[in-house]
Amino acid sequence: MLDTHIHIGQFEEEYYEFERVFEAIFASGKITQIRYSSTSSCIFDVKYAQVFKEIEASQREYADRATPLFWFVPDYINQGIKIEAAMSELNYGGFKLHPFGNNWNFENDTKQTDILHEIFDYADKRKLPIKIHTGESGIDSPNRFEQFFGEYSNAQIILAHCRPAAETVEMMKKHANVFGDTAFVSKERIDIVKNAGFGERVLFGTDFPITHYFYGREKGNSLKQQYLEDLEN
Repeated sequence: MLDTHIHIGQFEEEYYEFERVFEAIFASGKITQIRYSSTSSCIFDVKYAQVFKEIEASQREYADRATPLFWFVPDYINQGIKIEAAMSELNYGGFKLHPFGNNWNFENDTKQTDILHEIFDYADKRKLPIKIHTGESGIDSPNRFEQFFGEYSNAQIILAHCRPAAETVEMMKKHANVFGDTAFVSKERIDIVKNAGFGERVLFGTDFPITHYFYGREKGNSLKQQYLEDLEN
């Protein structure tokens, strides 16, 4: 079974080492493959070299079971990070975009627009996933990046969290390559998507260990305990 939404790295004041995270996941006996990215990508003024080191170290031990997503931060443009080079240097199996955690302003920034075309084009040609954080703030609306969905129809667009559900459904209706995931998704939100006829386009994902940060720490759960609860829920 594949968990499509896993994280390692810095999240707020906690640091989740890949060793602890992956051990907890695979100890469950139910998950055999994961897709993951580093929440260190949300550190203010983060340098790609830091994230690279995290992914590189995790791949040395888990390349057969864990596929990283290239979480692209807009400032990587200024750092000179190139899409083709980065994707070939590590075993990235797709991309992640986080308009709430990072300063995406592509509507007014041609450099950001250009790099997004590169990202979507790369994924389109190779039929790779692009996971996009969604929410209700406006800046992370499910339709924020819609201008790219139809043009790059071979890319698998995953609207993480399906939030808001109605707007997620609207994107699914308009674009056959748009999916959602179950990370931090209530049963009510999933039911909205399923009742609209798109249940088969909702992928399994837990957002672990972010679940541990918000719920498990208060209850005194270990990472292994929290992941088992995530699977049950």
